[in-house]
Amino acid sequence: MIRPARPADVQVLGEIAEACGLFPATLIDDMIAPAFAGAPDLWRVVEHAGAAVGFAFARPEPMTDAVWNLLALGVLPAAQSAGLAKALIAQIEAAANARMIIIETTQLPDQAAARALYAKAGYEEEGRVRDFYGDGEDKVIFRKLFAAGGSA
Repeated sequence: MIRPARPADVQVLGEIAEACGLFPATLIDDMIAPAFAGAPDLWRVVEHAGAAVGFAFARPEPMTDAVWNLLALGVLPAAQSAGLAKALIAQIEAAANARMIIIETTQLPDQAAARALYAKAGYEEEGRVRDFYGDGEDKVIFRKLFAAGGSA
């Protein structure tokens, strides 16, 4: 089951973020607060056996024509390989009403599975910014185009 995030999810989303190596749990409050205050941000939670095991977070890019950025996607290691991450991407695509969605990651080996997932979901590598995150850690940008302001 995939559903919008609720305030009661904040702690577990932080735990998932840390378990997936996305970012420290302490950042989640500030990240999700705009969504609970009415911002157009999308937070989706996937549950398995009644427990939250993953989430996705996207927001529209300012000063663009219907471009969204999928900023975070994580599924607990024990729940991976069940298609949940791909289902979360599909939910974001359906809800965003985007002309384009971008996803940023790195070229590092620990992100190889993520890059493969994005490719399987129809995203193409669009570009790289060398040494963006630090020396030797590039930003790799994927994109997917959609029919004028709608999902694929």
